Amino acid sequence: MERADLTALLERRWVPNPAAVRDPLSLALELLRPDSVARALETLDRSGIRALLALTTASSADSDPGPGPGPEQEVAGHSVLALGLAGLAAQPGNDVLPRTEPVPLDEVADQLRILIDSSDAQERLERSVPVPSRTGPRKPTSAAWFGAAQTTTQRAAAALRALALEPVKRNRRGGTSQTGVKTLAEALRTGHEQAERVVEMLRSAGLIHGVVSAAHGDRFAVSPAGIAWLGLPHAERWLALAEALAERISGPLATALRISESALGTAVDEVLPVEFPLLSETRLADARALADAAEDLGFTVDGTLTPIASALLERDPDLASDPEDPLASIRAALPPIAPGVYVQPDLSIIVPGPLSPDDEAALFGVADIEQLGVASSLRITPSSLGRALESGVGIADARALLDRLSLTGIPQPLDFLLSDVESKHGSVIVFAGTSRTRVRVADPAVGDAMLVDRALLHLQLQRDPGALAYVLLSRLRPEHVLAALVDARYAAIAGSDPDAAPAAPAEPGTVVPAPAPAPAPAATSAADDGSEPGGEPAPTTGSLARGPHPAVAELVDRVLAGAEQPGSGEWTRRIELAIREKRAIEITAAAGSDVRTFRLLPASLSGGRLRASDQTAGVERTLPVSAITGVEILD
Repeated sequence: MERADLTALLERRWVPNPAAVRDPLSLALELLRPDSVARALETLDRSGIRALLALTTASSADSDPGPGPGPEQEVAGHSVLALGLAGLAAQPGNDVLPRTEPVPLDEVADQLRILIDSSDAQERLERSVPVPSRTGPRKPTSAAWFGAAQTTTQRAAAALRALALEPVKRNRRGGTSQTGVKTLAEALRTGHEQAERVVEMLRSAGLIHGVVSAAHGDRFAVSPAGIAWLGLPHAERWLALAEALAERISGPLATALRISESALGTAVDEVLPVEFPLLSETRLADARALADAAEDLGFTVDGTLTPIASALLERDPDLASDPEDPLASIRAALPPIAPGVYVQPDLSIIVPGPLSPDDEAALFGVADIEQLGVASSLRITPSSLGRALESGVGIADARALLDRLSLTGIPQPLDFLLSDVESKHGSVIVFAGTSRTRVRVADPAVGDAMLVDRALLHLQLQRDPGALAYVLLSRLRPEHVLAALVDARYAAIAGSDPDAAPAAPAEPGTVVPAPAPAPAPAATSAADDGSEPGGEPAPTTGSLARGPHPAVAELVDRVLAGAEQPGSGEWTRRIELAIREKRAIEITAAAGSDVRTFRLLPASLSGGRLRASDQTAGVERTLPVSAITGVEILD
């Protein structure tokens, strides 16, 4: 197989154990494993399945195979061969050169029967593919999608800012833990499923990545690309997310989208299950989630691609050649930068449109999110100002920011809150003591109020009689005590004992990128419905330019190198293949100058020795693998 063909195969197939691949034979063994075959079969369309069924049936029939395949069957047969789901055998031809014909593989036939029998695939095969309706508008206008585009872009930015403050844990499959999704959903003031889709957008665009630290384990954190993305204007932000989403629409989903004439909703709900009847429910669910993400992002409106989305998917020559062209269209659709915000007496802030990246980051740093959208709503609270103070933003800085951005000035209630927080900041410090959490209170009257506050009874606060300052003790952990005090509207902050001697600087903790669960796309699947089962795909950079994934290129190099250097490993894998298929082999073995050839039926291979039956001599032979100099599998 040529390099180009091998690369194309590995970009479309899932390799269960890439580390075990050393040469063409070991690659064949991996690709014939049931789980790999099943995933490849799922990506076959109706014509490909029928071609494979016809190939399997023809091979088992004793009658004349009849006329050759038509043009459609030939195309379907090529797709089967491109996925490595059939073999090629030389056949006598009319010319001097022999011709090759596809031959069925038992492993593929077995998995095909299992998939058809264990699902409603047979019923799907009998259904006809829906014909797209040509009634009604086919292309949404710019005004129809900019609201969703702006809202989701703001949610993505807010999620990045939240992750910068507190990375969320990853689960064993490489996704976000349920606790992490819940935390982000609360921060974004959105639903659980929408928060999951936002995280997936960030991950597929390479804006977040996994990091592992000794202190916190495996987490999702903001990547350098994510930090740079936060500094981009809104049009560039949306384009980066849209390009990453466009790259996820590949394989079966791309085919279904083409059949449905750019109606992604129809492609997912009606075309995909019928055109690809072997797709698992997991992949269909992933495709539905992708369609929902496209709707969230303004990539589609009511399930139909927007003009910009169509251009990104079709790689329009004008748009692809000049990156400024799509940006010009996006900028024309999105509203301009808002001249300012409206600060209300109830401490709420109405943001009537997008802000510059710097102003957005500064304003969201001193206010809590209430609602994100075309017109967002924020609120100034004591806790939001306390968070800003902890991050190094002074009350004077916050006051200057609000005074500059507010189109209505600073209302008296906000002015009072700013002054009050400034005077109380640092008056209550929570820190860990030797055996208990300690709360140092600057004003004894405030400390006395804490002792009788019903909202703090669960903390079981007690006065420390041995402390010179006013210190309260609690058996609960510092973070729990701090959260309770903040909820009870005390100006509490986390800190250290003000009277303690400064500690020597500790060794910085080691933070390393988390290992990817599996190489992609060789170990995941590029030809699926847009999902990435089994591993985390490589992050995109926002560019639509593509080339072989490094994991694929490395695997191709290894296979081609192994093909040129056969040795004992090659003989071992041929023997394993013969044992698996219960086929006889012809072995050449050498002991010194004595070279002999045997025709054997291999039984087992272990401990560096081959045990096989010599049916010609009627004996069982045991040969050391190191003595074997050649192996041929017999028909």
